[in-house]
Amino acid sequence: MPADYHIHTAYCGHARGSIDQYIESAIAQGLREIGFSDHLGRYYLTSSQRRRHRDWGMDAKKLEHYIGDLLEAKESYKGRITISIGLEVDYVEGCEALLEPILGRYSFDFILCSVHCLPRFSWNHLADYARYADTSVIYTEYFRVVRSAIGSGLFHILAHPDLIWRTIGWPACETSLPFHEIAEMTAAAKAANHVIEINTGGFRWSQENSFGYGDPFAVLLDQCGTLGIPVTLGSDAHKPEDVGRLFPELRSALRRRSITGVACFTAGRPRIEPLS
Repeated sequence: MPADYHIHTAYCGHARGSIDQYIESAIAQGLREIGFSDHLGRYYLTSSQRRRHRDWGMDAKKLEHYIGDLLEAKESYKGRITISIGLEVDYVEGCEALLEPILGRYSFDFILCSVHCLPRFSWNHLADYARYADTSVIYTEYFRVVRSAIGSGLFHILAHPDLIWRTIGWPACETSLPFHEIAEMTAAAKAANHVIEINTGGFRWSQENSFGYGDPFAVLLDQCGTLGIPVTLGSDAHKPEDVGRLFPELRSALRRRSITGVACFTAGRPRIEPLS
């Protein structure tokens, strides 16, 4: 397989294992490239927002050390595996101008965008919103914010759009709504030439669970294949042994949708690497 583009490190405070262990695991899996994308802290938000938003990313003091360690690893592993340096950044609508200077300060290879909270409802993690009796309003807001993130121009890859249905119950009143929202999201990605991550967490969830109204992960893959949307693969590894998890099975699912390559990045410039 070409690359795993969603790898965390101990710098985020909730992953374990050294950077070398993640790299060695990728090499053992036969990966040609590994993309580190640890959580950026929310310190770019306003002071009022920070008081309400639980942070689980790197603080400002750790970011330079994170980049320095990865630059050192790039040199150490040259010729054995390609190492790309990125971040996973929580998108908070309206804070683009606060975030942009931080992202522009360093020469990242790629930036993942994720949506973990919806301030319209609360600053807690999406899983907290499962208590809503009618989750259709949560789905509608989530995908609206995702489309806003795609249109912001700040990110290269949309991370785990499947997080919404992995954490929140299927809308009871509007059972077709998520499929409509997936179609709207992929249309926005196509129009913006934006990359979508195919996350093995979502793939595994679809193998083990069902809402009874269809498989939204399969619909996501179908849309990416039909529209020709470039994709990356991500294990969202928080420990070394999870690098490349389920990639062989996922490769077969991609090929069935005529997805024959994945996007990789160098200094923000995409290239398509063929599936082996």
